[in-house]
Amino acid sequence: MKAWLIYRKEDANKNHGFIDWLITEAQLLGIELDLVMHHELVYGVRNGQLFVEWQGKTNPAFVIMRAIDPLLSEQLDLLGIRVFNQSRVATVANDKARTHQLLAKYSIPMIDTQFVSKEELLASSFASPVVVKAVSGRGGNQVYLIESVADLLPLVHERYIVQKKATPGKDLRVFVMGDQIIGSVLRESTTDFRANYTLGGKASLYQLSAEQHELVQKIITIFPVDFAGIDFVFDEKDNLLFNEIEDIVGSRTLTSLTDINIAKLYIEYILHNMKSVQ
Repeated sequence: MKAWLIYRKEDANKNHGFIDWLITEAQLLGIELDLVMHHELVYGVRNGQLFVEWQGKTNPAFVIMRAIDPLLSEQLDLLGIRVFNQSRVATVANDKARTHQLLAKYSIPMIDTQFVSKEELLASSFASPVVVKAVSGRGGNQVYLIESVADLLPLVHERYIVQKKATPGKDLRVFVMGDQIIGSVLRESTTDFRANYTLGGKASLYQLSAEQHELVQKIITIFPVDFAGIDFVFDEKDNLLFNEIEDIVGSRTLTSLTDINIAKLYIEYILHNMKSVQ
């Protein structure tokens, strides 16, 4: 079985350890997993037919998508090529406004969230402090704590969400694969209102309560993912509030704190999924 692992070059350079891990585990399970750079792909319509091509090769058995490109994910779906995560997940999870919109419909607890364009944001007078996030941001990037109008100057994206500031420097990431919770990591920072591990936050394992476990299960029932991170912040009573879903989730925190072989689990999950649809 031949499959593709798609990365953008800059992300591949930072994640070579995880890439090698996935390729090794795939090989042990009889899969030839090729690392495909996003910029080397050609896709679109040729002779009236949809196509995706890499170095003259087409039709992989499946694709592990580790580059944000919902259009490419949808192209793969339309060609009947199973992509992990699927295009619906990529489209919604990589847009913070769409994610909040979907989950709010099902009464998932979250911070009050306003959807605004850049122009609306610059023209508005929100009660400070507020947190402003580009809808396409990830990994704690394009997230701003706004104390005054002057803080709005760095904003360059077209759409944002605006929220009140939650408990600063503390959040929870729950790693999920299909309908299973793999593990939960509490991330804390004493130097930044963001607690992301890649931004210097500290991480520790976290045991979900029965109520919190039920909340996570409800989310993945509403929005089924293959492998993702569901992030929460805390209110003043330490209740969980939904924050975002990381479609291309990093697993450094989980693997540094446990002996979970997340690469093997993912490849095994993919193989099981492929067999179940054949």
